[in-house]
Amino acid sequence: MSYGKTFYRWLFYGLAAGLGLIVQGLVLNHLRLWGIHPFLPPVLTAVAAAQEERQEGLCAAAIFGLICDLTMSPVIPCFYILTFSATAFLAGLIAKRLIVPGFFCDVVCAVAGILVNGIFHALFLTYRGVGDLGAAAAITGSELLLTLPLIPLVYLLYLPIHRRFQAD
Repeated sequence: MSYGKTFYRWLFYGLAAGLGLIVQGLVLNHLRLWGIHPFLPPVLTAVAAAQEERQEGLCAAAIFGLICDLTMSPVIPCFYILTFSATAFLAGLIAKRLIVPGFFCDVVCAVAGILVNGIFHALFLTYRGVGDLGAAAAITGSELLLTLPLIPLVYLLYLPIHRRFQAD
């Protein structure tokens, strides 16, 4: 694939992720159930990484993590860079070695992304002495249940981009 096509492919992925962040900030942050709201950024990262090449997905996840670190309040500096990079690495392994890429693979990768984000969040808060693992597991489980219905929407958002720029 030419450099121009690669640039436009990731530009469109970035615009789609930006739309996801806008929806997160304007809508999802205000939808609370059990005191928790759906959290879309790990899903945006995981689905893009599952649909594309591992190296490109990892690079895009680090950049998206940097944007999230700059626009949200992370637990520690570079938190989202770390968690989204781990999510992209895991999604790349799942998509290339375990499950045939497609809708089911993207759902599994998105769930893994939410779990990775929750586990890292719990570990850092527990290390700092702010929370305990049981409460963090309950929050991660609730967040997963609330975010699960949004995974097909992210899949449908990214699918035309993936199909348009898929290598011949």
